[in-house]
Parts: sequence; structure tokens; C-alpha cells
Amino acid sequence: MSSISVKTIDFGNGAIGSKKIEFAAPLEIKSAKSVAYVIRWQLARRRAGSAKTKTMAEISGTTAKPWKQKGTGRARQGSRRSVQFVGGRTCHGPMPRSFDFSMPKKIVKIALSDVLKLKLREGKVTLFSDFGSEIKTAKISSALSKNQFENALIIHQSETLAKSAKNLKNVKALDAKALNVYDILNFDHLLVDEKIFEPQILAAIC
Repeated sequence: MSSISVKTIDFGNGAIGSKKIEFAAPLEIKSAKSVAYVIRWQLARRRAGSAKTKTMAEISGTTAKPWKQKGTGRARQGSRRSVQFVGGRTCHGPMPRSFDFSMPKKIVKIALSDVLKLKLREGKVTLFSDFGSEIKTAKISSALSKNQFENALIIHQSETLAKSAKNLKNVKALDAKALNVYDILNFDHLLVDEKIFEPQILAAIC
């Protein structure tokens, strides 16, 4: 049995407090390798894989032989579009492909749990409440700078919050359903909506 104290902020009135969270087991990292594998997998999936060179059939140009087959003393050639000529095709050039590879759900679950444990242990998780009925970009920016959250990932379930935080520098608003290892590690601090902390964040810790 272990417990940890998490900072809480009410952005409505500026009140700061803390909440004690109980865990059935110590917050130990299960597999650092899993975290590395999942990050590599996430970044691979984001690659466009659209690099492409033209094949010989796609290059415009004459189809005639550069010179006759025999009698010139030069090596025989069949096309000006061959790889050895300037403007010819590229030999073994890149073609469109997918960089995605399979990743077991169990590994993803362990990695997500580990990075959340890490943030909790480092005291870099803050629960927030009440941005008000009208969530404006200026209001979010003011609240974050006032509490010195210069590089933060906001985990929420509000479309309005996502739109309002879109233009803020070093801030990303992420829907709780899209919670992932890369984004959690890419930001210094996690700001979590208090309403979804237990059903979404604590539920992801195994």
C-alpha cells in the first residue's frame, strides 16, 4: 500500500490545495524498454512514408537508342532514361511505404502505466477544475503563466478547451481517450481535469 499527494488547482477562484491518492502497490516502473519500444512505434506510425522517385516508365524523354548498337566503339546503350545518364531514373530509390509495425496492446498498456507513475512520483501531475463556462485562450494562458506551467499537457474532455488551447505555445490539450506515452513524456507537466482523473488516469495505472 502506498500513497501520494497530488496538487489541485481551482482556476475559477485560484484556490490551491492537495489530494491524497492511495495505491494498492508501490509506484514502481515495470519496464523502461517497453516505454522505448512504444515511443519508437508511435513515431514510426506518424511518418508519412511518401518519398518517391520516378521509375524509368514515368520519366519523360525519348525512347530511341542514344546511338546504334555496333560500330561506334562505345558501350551499347538502350535508353537515355537509364540510371547512368543525367536525368535518368534513380537506382533503388525510395518508394511509398508504411513504417508502421505491430505492437502488442499489453506492452502499450505497461508503457502508459509506467510514464504516468513517473510523472506522479516526480510531482508533475496537477488536478484542475473550473475554467468557467466561457473558456478563452487568454484565460487559459493567464492561468497557466500565473501558476508557472510553461510546458504543459492538458488532459481533458472538452472540445472548447481543445480549441482555446490550440494556439498556446508549449501547451497541448489532449482528449483523455487519446492519452499516449509520447505526449506525456514530451511535456514537463500534466494538467488533468479532476473529473476524469480517477476513471481515466488511475484506471490506466497497472
